Amino acid sequence: MATERTRTRRGQALMELAVGMFAFALVVTALCGFAVYIAKSLKMQNSLRTGASTQTASVEFTTFGAKYVFGAERLKIRESVSMPDTAIVDKGE
Repeated sequence: MATERTRTRRGQALMELAVGMFAFALVVTALCGFAVYIAKSLKMQNSLRTGASTQTASVEFTTFGAKYVFGAERLKIRESVSMPDTAIVDKGE
């Protein structure tokens, strides 16, 4: 028959498991969210090399990720490029 002390330890182990699983879910959500963000950003940077000067996109997250990790349901991505002038300046000798 279980004593009060063993019931308390089982309860403690269950709480530690719950906290650990929640922390694991937070880490996985953050890693996956940033992986999608980085992939879209790199794709936009690659397409900027061919012509357009500015592009925007967004990444949407699940309610869990929005509530506990990112603080918003959608993160905006804005990439722009500014090419320097190619003219040679004459110093006026």
